[in-house]
Amino acid sequence: MIISVSGENGHGGDAVTPLEAAFEERACAQRAGTDVFIEGVNLALLGRVEQLRIRPTNASGTVDDDGPHEVRLEAADDGPRTGCTCPEGATGLFCRHAVAVALVATGSAGLAEDDEDDDGDEENGGIIGESSLFTDDPVHAAMRVFLSRAPRAELVETLLDAADDSEAVADALWDATVAWHGRQHGAAPSP
Repeated sequence: MIISVSGENGHGGDAVTPLEAAFEERACAQRAGTDVFIEGVNLALLGRVEQLRIRPTNASGTVDDDGPHEVRLEAADDGPRTGCTCPEGATGLFCRHAVAVALVATGSAGLAEDDEDDDGDEENGGIIGESSLFTDDPVHAAMRVFLSRAPRAELVETLLDAADDSEAVADALWDATVAWHGRQHGAAPSP
């Protein structure tokens, strides 16, 4: 079964399967939340999705993420369904492994190279825009995931070490520190 959709989901008005319509990128980002979505993107960009089987209404695959995780996606009549063998996915949450399989199965992981639309986080209610997400190379995407999940103390030490090694990082960190102190004390930002 093939259905036709408008260009609002990144498929440019092309005919898509029910699976592609149910697991289009923007809906996956909203369903998973920003942090989980970025982690799933990272797994997809790093090629961690294996043994992918795609049908018009469902897909399955294995995601290599500290061990194999089996994922199943389904475009059901009552909405998209997912299942994963990870602890989060086993409880019914839309986990990073399901995001990765959805992006690879629907071809979303390669769409942004052609996408010139530059949606920012702020314009999408905190959801990262398609073009900003996929213009990152896999290394940058992996660093974003690390920075978003690193314990605070580890992140502080990493930044201070980087500032010791790089004058540009030290200057940027100092500028951010001054701006933060200004906001804490009600000072107006300088032009």
